[in-house]
Amino acid sequence: ARGLDAAEQGGPGGFGAGRGFTGGDRARRRHRDRPGGRGAGAADHRSAGFVPVTSAPYVAAFTPVANIAVGDETPWGVAAELARLLPGTTTGTYHSGNSAPEQVIGAAEGRRIVAVVRDAHRHPWMALALVALTAARPDTVVVEMGVPQAQPRGGLYIATHGAARVCGRAAAEVVAGV
Repeated sequence: ARGLDAAEQGGPGGFGAGRGFTGGDRARRRHRDRPGGRGAGAADHRSAGFVPVTSAPYVAAFTPVANIAVGDETPWGVAAELARLLPGTTTGTYHSGNSAPEQVIGAAEGRRIVAVVRDAHRHPWMALALVALTAARPDTVVVEMGVPQAQPRGGLYIATHGAARVCGRAAAEVVAGV
């Protein structure tokens, strides 16, 4: 997939120019007037000919070790929202390790994969897992729910700029084409 050009990003030096962020202003305009307060959580995304996920996907949550600011009990991700939109969605959580991409592919059982990460640039194991996973399954949707500093990958790359529930909801709606 390719990123949007500078004109679509708001012109030279506009929002996200040269940083891999794309479509943010357009996504925010699209969600601003929708019910449920989704304007605040509208996701930046890039795609070229992306086909929305229309059947239950497999959500692979690449979860970093919790810290005191986030804690283990803080919910994040897109699995719950995708399950609401696409019943039958299943999920698995991966904490580290070189075998994660193979485990994800096996668990997906041929379904589309939605890989959810948070701050992938801070976790080498997560970045390596994404490289391997998107090489093996180029149609993988990647949702970055932290700071999007890593190279965008996958058939669709969505950067939510946060892991709040509204961000997960906005990302799930983009994935499902809602």
